[in-house]
Amino acid sequence: MTQDIEWFVGFDWANQTHVACLLDRNREAVGERKVAHGGAELGEFCDWLVARSGAPPARIGVAIETPHGSVVETLPERGFAVFAIDPKQLDRFRDRFTVAGAKDDRRDALVLADSLRTIDAPSASWPSMIPR
Repeated sequence: MTQDIEWFVGFDWANQTHVACLLDRNREAVGERKVAHGGAELGEFCDWLVARSGAPPARIGVAIETPHGSVVETLPERGFAVFAIDPKQLDRFRDRFTVAGAKDDRRDALVLADSLRTIDAPSASWPSMIPR
């Protein structure tokens, strides 16, 4: 399944406004977007991902820290591959980008996307949240 993923999204979850970063296979940032917490906004975000990438949802992988909630429910319903990452893993991946350790939503979204892009067989270490 992960071999079919061509686009990588890091989704930094927040209580009010989330931040997402879309990368292609070559680590080019194709887009960044803030997403308000709500059903209509999540639907618009899904449409934006498809429009921006030109790919069907099944070819777009989304990495997220929080393995529950409306975001994690909506994305698989729309056909996206969603992977959870443990916050401690994210801390280690964040070290690739900075040693400061300060929380930055935009950077965390990039770190999540790039980590999904570079990890071998994400489904082995990050469980897929796609209902089977």
